[in-house]
Amino acid sequence: MHLFYIDESGNTGSNLEAPDQPIHWLVALCVTPEALRDFEREMLALALRYFPDRAREPDFEFHGNHIYTRRGDCRGWPAERAVELYAELMAIVARQSCAVFITGIDKAALKRRAAASGYEAAHPYSLAFMYLLERIDEWLEHRSPDGDLGLLVADEQKEVDRHIVKKFASWRQTSTEYGLGRRSIRFLIDTVHYVPSQDSWLIQMADCLAYLYARYQ
Repeated sequence: MHLFYIDESGNTGSNLEAPDQPIHWLVALCVTPEALRDFEREMLALALRYFPDRAREPDFEFHGNHIYTRRGDCRGWPAERAVELYAELMAIVARQSCAVFITGIDKAALKRRAAASGYEAAHPYSLAFMYLLERIDEWLEHRSPDGDLGLLVADEQKEVDRHIVKKFASWRQTSTEYGLGRRSIRFLIDTVHYVPSQDSWLIQMADCLAYLYARYQ
């Protein structure tokens, strides 16, 4: 069994022409149940070291944007301390040798294609999610002779979460919808479990990965 923790960067909703965030990125961090325990232990230890007065409060979370821009709990930090924390977070991922899946949607190109075809543009998150699941499902299929199973846990996304849950059920029953890579989602089970990011260390790690990747690109 593999667990896939999903978060995003560059979500500007229905605004598909934001010049500072042209790509909607979606990142899935894949862990086994055994690795999950290691992640949680290491991230809690890191939180207690950097934020001893906040780490155990229910609304505390690692947030890539706040670390990078030194806002929120990182307000007033020198840049070197923020870089050090980010490096330590990424080192946890490296030690676990996790699979990471990344999909991006060019929002301006999406708007142009929709206008040319006379349709309203889909929400970039919905498209990115579908393409991401196609890649994950194919990866699971080739993990063993009978394929491995996976479960999806994603950051709360109130704009489209009910839409995605319904679409996911459809993709499992029939197939995904666009292009030559359409596939029936056979190895991802149950439903998409949307949770608030502060309730999951692994969602927070996916957020940090997504933000860092967006900045790198």
